[in-house]
Amino acid sequence: MSKLPDVRDRITYISSHAKQENLYAVYETADRHYWTELAKCNQQEFQKSGTEGKCIEAREFIIALPESFFVLYEPDKLLQLFTDRFKEKYGVECVSALHHNKRKTNYHIHLIFSERELLPEPIEKTARKNLSQIASENPLIYSAVSRNVWEVL
Repeated sequence: MSKLPDVRDRITYISSHAKQENLYAVYETADRHYWTELAKCNQQEFQKSGTEGKCIEAREFIIALPESFFVLYEPDKLLQLFTDRFKEKYGVECVSALHHNKRKTNYHIHLIFSERELLPEPIEKTARKNLSQIASENPLIYSAVSRNVWEVL
């Protein structure tokens, strides 16, 4: 399994006929806008966390298939069946592409998936109290910036 720090570019890469000479099918369970919003949300949460390193926006499996599948199954149907089953089992959105490598010796699926569920309606959160209200109610406050406990005088 690969970690994807730039999911939108990876989706473009695996689904492009210009980049993949032997691309047979592409299937998506969510529109491209979902992946743009997912990337934006993940980047924002990553920056808020203060974690070092790269933000992981999604993950990818590369799944080798028997060469006989190329002859036995229609690429569109095979990819859709495989991807829908993955989505059904794990409850995540997916983008997948089915192709051979350049020499046509490795028939495989690229399956990109989100670790977040697509909600039917977005949940909007609003703060009920500001920091000064919290400080007046609690003599000790945890500072997310310095990660230290300090007393309010």
